[in-house]
Amino acid sequence: MSIYLDWAATAVPDPAILKDIFECSARYYGNPSSVHQAGQKASAVLEECRTRCAAALGVKKEEVYFTSGGTESDNIVLLSLLRKPSRGTVLVSAIEHPAILEPAAVLAENGYKVAYLKPGADGIIKQGTLEKALTPDTKLVTVMAVNNETGAVQPVHQLAAAVQHYAKECGHKIHFHCDAVQGTGKIKLDFADPNIHSWAISAHKIRGPRGAGILVLKNTIQTMVRGGGQESGIRPGTENTSAIYGMTLALEKALSDLDKNSAHAYALMDTLLEALAENNAYTIIPENRKPGDAHYSPYVLSFAATPIPAEVMARTLDDKGICVGTGSACSNRKKGQSKTLAAMGVADDISFSRIRVSIGSTTTEEEIAEFIKTLDQESSILRKALR
Repeated sequence: MSIYLDWAATAVPDPAILKDIFECSARYYGNPSSVHQAGQKASAVLEECRTRCAAALGVKKEEVYFTSGGTESDNIVLLSLLRKPSRGTVLVSAIEHPAILEPAAVLAENGYKVAYLKPGADGIIKQGTLEKALTPDTKLVTVMAVNNETGAVQPVHQLAAAVQHYAKECGHKIHFHCDAVQGTGKIKLDFADPNIHSWAISAHKIRGPRGAGILVLKNTIQTMVRGGGQESGIRPGTENTSAIYGMTLALEKALSDLDKNSAHAYALMDTLLEALAENNAYTIIPENRKPGDAHYSPYVLSFAATPIPAEVMARTLDDKGICVGTGSACSNRKKGQSKTLAAMGVADDISFSRIRVSIGSTTTEEEIAEFIKTLDQESSILRKALR
């Protein structure tokens, strides 16, 4: 039996979409920038996808730029600041994915002051924290929609409104960026919100292909990468037509099925939370999280089975056919405590033992029940061995 509970790292691809991707690849193989018939057919598919993605997201067609994924979308926005004639301050939530934290570090190396917004113990960035950090030279603020480790839903629309209120009072523009990789198709987001100037989206988090993403960008920026001028110069490089087509199908399906899938996810997550809460051997992160809490995505949960090392627990479960995560898949090979948990003030021993369970639309009640049963059995054995 194989149970996949690491959807936050990458979702199980939709078989029907994979089939459509292959057919598109075989039929529309031309380079969309070529003038011949094969190229123009591919270009037509590309523009149809742009129109459909824009309609699904509720934004303008010209605001949709195709990228290779969430990481590139994030990097395009942040590193565009390097082309600004003067430096300033960048505010970054301390719970961001490495796709934000790493380019933010590059900005710091190149003269920008980067200030990190700490969340509360609940993992959520508060409006007051952000407002106190704003300065007249703030150039950009970036806060993710849903944290990939705790599932904490950030009040991005509220935060963005506060930033723009401050910007109007100061008489200058502040770009607000949101990494929506874990939020798209999972929680309701207003992508047309005028206070949020850019969004990053990744196809493989919503059962689409890897290597495809979207940058929703309201205003033109000067990017660092140069090439053939594709995507209006925002993301030069030959577009992956078939992957973009698959992403379009996945995005439409994820957004149309959002309510249905969310109800399913809440039912499964509530079962898991209740089972963990009944056993004093586990620590839910954050500890105040309860079933049905809308402040957290029903798709992601972190908890610790102290004193068992997270990697040991994950490998043990893997031996039993159950896949779980130990944090961000993009930083699993890096040693040290999770930056997200550290910012929340989570104790080192809890962080050391933390594993992440993330579910999706095809996760079943039987799989959750089997996971809980196996977790209880194996954690009991491991604790005895560690005494």
